[in-house]
Amino acid sequence: MIITDTAKAVLEEVLKENKAEGIRFYSEAGGCCGPQVGLSLDAPEAKDRIEVINGIQVALDEEVAPLATDLTLDHQEAGDQAGFVLLGVSDCC
Repeated sequence: MIITDTAKAVLEEVLKENKAEGIRFYSEAGGCCGPQVGLSLDAPEAKDRIEVINGIQVALDEEVAPLATDLTLDHQEAGDQAGFVLLGVSDCC
């Protein structure tokens, strides 16, 4: 997984404002392609793999961890809208 410098800067502010130590990627109920990836400020769970990526603590749910290798977390702005974007997620449906 890669966290871009743009995403890192925004994440640092979000983590500070919420007094959180890191982010957590987890699997949500799957659709036609299996589990969907969710992102939260939740504390790591017992079975999570914990990594530090670009200075950010990242907990990866055991179902998400194998998928995370090719993912990039970015933060993008378009006009008056802004948000995190997870690049590299396959769109099989």
